[in-house]
Amino acid sequence: ELHTLSRAFQDMAESLASTDEARTQLLSDLSHEIRTPLATLEAHIDGMEDGVVPPSAANFEVMRAEVHRLRRLASDVRLAAQAQEHALDLHLTPVAVRDLMEAACALFQARYRDKGIQLRNTCEHPGHVVTVDPDRMQQVLGNLLDNALRHTAPGGRVEIGCLQRGTVTEITVTDTGEGLAEGDLERIFNRFQRLDDARLSDTAGSGLGLTIARALVQNQRGDLTASSRGPGAGSTFTIRLPSQPG
Repeated sequence: ELHTLSRAFQDMAESLASTDEARTQLLSDLSHEIRTPLATLEAHIDGMEDGVVPPSAANFEVMRAEVHRLRRLASDVRLAAQAQEHALDLHLTPVAVRDLMEAACALFQARYRDKGIQLRNTCEHPGHVVTVDPDRMQQVLGNLLDNALRHTAPGGRVEIGCLQRGTVTEITVTDTGEGLAEGDLERIFNRFQRLDDARLSDTAGSGLGLTIARALVQNQRGDLTASSRGPGAGSTFTIRLPSQPG
């Protein structure tokens, strides 16, 4: 009993140390990430005060976009921290894989059409059921489809599909976009990770989408991984979840 109690205290101490380290790193990452939008806002405000930057609609739109970026960053940081510390309140319920995928495609179809990218649902096993939080899984699929949209050129193609491997359902999002080097397949799930100049210049996201997506899937007893044949050869993101026949 003493050995069991000692082991429990050790596990608790390690868990607390890990959580504290994660929070320290998060604060460091956040401090670095907010510098750019703050610097942009400060430059515009100073320029307007000095009369160098005119108070035009275009300049106010730039400032508004940076405020939106900061607001989204604050929201995503909180969600990422909760998900990685397994502190989310999940409402798990059996859901047909087909329903999840059709809902995600319906939400993004117009945006893909506007950019000239084909979005196809190629699910081959729609009858299987996964026990997940439907809202959180829509957020996961939304993050993956948004990521594919931003890094696939007009004229490209994105396919969302599913396969059944025993008691595991695989949901895949495959694009014909920029692709990934082998060494980046894990790095992309790190907080605020951007791998090249194209991603650095992309201010549409907070840099936390894939971090949040993986953490949400892992909170639902699954996992999220990435694969690619290399830069320029597209990427595939695979969600694996325990499932049962529908």
